[in-house]
Amino acid sequence: MPNYSIIVNLKAGSGAAAKAWPLLKTELKHQRINYTTHFTQYSGHAIELAKKIGDEADDDFIVVIVVGGDGTVNQTLNGLEQSAHPETPIAYFPAGSGNDFARSLHLTKRASTFVENLKSIHCSTNLNIFDIDLTDSADKTYHQHKYLINNFGTGFDAHVVHLTEHSRLKAKLNRVHLGKFAYVINLISVFRTQQTFNLKVHGAITEEFKQAYLVTLTNIPYFGGGVNIMPTADPHIHDLNLVVIEKPNLPRLLQLFVKILTTGSHLKDPAVHVFKGDTLNYKIQPKQFGQMDGEDMGAHQFSIAAKNANHPFWI
Repeated sequence: MPNYSIIVNLKAGSGAAAKAWPLLKTELKHQRINYTTHFTQYSGHAIELAKKIGDEADDDFIVVIVVGGDGTVNQTLNGLEQSAHPETPIAYFPAGSGNDFARSLHLTKRASTFVENLKSIHCSTNLNIFDIDLTDSADKTYHQHKYLINNFGTGFDAHVVHLTEHSRLKAKLNRVHLGKFAYVINLISVFRTQQTFNLKVHGAITEEFKQAYLVTLTNIPYFGGGVNIMPTADPHIHDLNLVVIEKPNLPRLLQLFVKILTTGSHLKDPAVHVFKGDTLNYKIQPKQFGQMDGEDMGAHQFSIAAKNANHPFWI
């Protein structure tokens, strides 16, 4: 039986994690599972906590359980990858707003089932993750090396995330557990204001798009809390997926969004382009907002170099 370290983000999911944690804690006690608990105190704290857990693991077999949303899983992954034991497995109890990672893996939100699964699992599964380098072609001081579980987006979706994360309205709605409505309100705003941008995808042949509107590097089918942006994506499959949507005229754009939100048939639309491979490199200009696993990355002239990697998950 491994040692369990639990990272809990009580602010995740507009209060969903705060409600889920006592139920999970009761089940862990009922099943006599020993664990240590670490609570996040501020943005990015899960990275520090996970790194510390990995550094102190020594020869102990430790599994890190995340109670929170996709962003908390992302931070835990990045912290472990920076630690002395980057191979430390991650288990996940979904308690966020979007839970796109959990949705793609059909994970349960029931505490009793989750604990029973922990007792029955004897080995971990290597899931595909993305190893990406982010630079800003206009700012040579900007460089980030990150690991990605869901997606990295620039353009439309990242603009929505940026406005929402910096919105006073979200904080107010969070108090009544309605934080997701802030995304809907800002989505309507961005639909009117998001401008197109230039995108160059570098591979065997360089392809350029002058009217890029939404660009998403994704590991799973979903983004934005269940929107099926890349139906064929699967974190069990070792592959990169880059979805590029050019902006057509307004009537076609509305039709395209309806396809994305309903049938998932948008991949057949002439305005949608898909790139796959073990590595992908692309650049955007002028600067656009970026989002990684639902976290705001600010606005940059992003230059992205992405490659496949993997990490053990107890899923």
